[in-house]
Amino acid sequence: VMLPFPPLSFLLLACSSDSGTSRRAFLGTTCATIFIGPPTIAIAQQDDNNRDLYLARPMGIAKDGTNGDGGNGDSVSSTNPPLPSAPLEYLLPAARVGVYIYQTLALAEDLSLLLSNKNNNGEEGDTNKIKTSQQKKEATIEKLNNLLSSSTKPSFITPNDPTVTRGDPYTLPPLVGELSAAKRKQIERKQRSIEVGLTPQLFEVGELMGERRSWNRLVKAEKAREDASEVRRAMNIYTTNLNFNPNKYVYSGSKEEKSKMIREDKLPSTTTVIRSDLDARDLYRNAVQTSLEDSCAEFVYLEKVGFVVDDDEGGGGSSVDDLVGLLRDARVAIDKWFSFIPEEDIRAALEVVRREQAS
Repeated sequence: VMLPFPPLSFLLLACSSDSGTSRRAFLGTTCATIFIGPPTIAIAQQDDNNRDLYLARPMGIAKDGTNGDGGNGDSVSSTNPPLPSAPLEYLLPAARVGVYIYQTLALAEDLSLLLSNKNNNGEEGDTNKIKTSQQKKEATIEKLNNLLSSSTKPSFITPNDPTVTRGDPYTLPPLVGELSAAKRKQIERKQRSIEVGLTPQLFEVGELMGERRSWNRLVKAEKAREDASEVRRAMNIYTTNLNFNPNKYVYSGSKEEKSKMIREDKLPSTTTVIRSDLDARDLYRNAVQTSLEDSCAEFVYLEKVGFVVDDDEGGGGSSVDDLVGLLRDARVAIDKWFSFIPEEDIRAALEVVRREQAS
């Protein structure tokens, strides 16, 4: 589901949630233990930023195919509403991105530790230990090169994976689609007892035609960005195929706040809530893409300087500290992106990726 209007992110509120912390711990330990071995350094480290919640959150479609709302009107109150989701095959490319981030971060942290130990111990000591440490360092750099080099970087999308789906939101030919959309808007306004003048209605079709042109330009631009970044395309495969409840959303505010918003005609529509949700997902996708691109550039630089130990300030740090920081940023962003997805879907997707890597 992709809507053709500018995203509205004013509903996004950062709140605390215990479920977010447990989810991040699950992701970290699962990816680290299954794919690389026991967690190393900060591979399962938690932070204080928990899953983002919304004043108004969209709902998905229940497993039995029903809306799962059990009420009338746009907003509902539910203790466990179904999250928006897509079939498992649409999540696999993004799951591969997540596993890739955790694997690469674990290796970068191992290399940082090796370089820091060398910095602290100097070149003196047991010859065999020095040789073994050097061999571990070279092996770790080689593994990182396989993951971060543009020529050997793994692919996240297979020929059998589904593709990004972006249909024309009007579904009908030009002008006919706009007329149909304008009619739906009039019906919605009537149901909500919203009165508008005659002049705005006359210009409404023209505005909708302009929105369609803008939508087509946005789709073309996004397609070009997807062609340039497989990470972006992998994550878009999931978000563009999400199934949202088109009629209901969960309102998390108090009854008093909701009543006030209704009286002032400020209660958001389901469409607005869905746009806000998609906007937030895209923000975290962009953060993942940027952090990984910067990580690849940083690794190229480190190869050029020979991974020289940085001890100018006597802090015992290593030359890969910046690389580790960038990959940790990517981990935080992908965890945030995963927090929008049902946990059972994440578990199933990671299991599929585990079998892929084991074969």
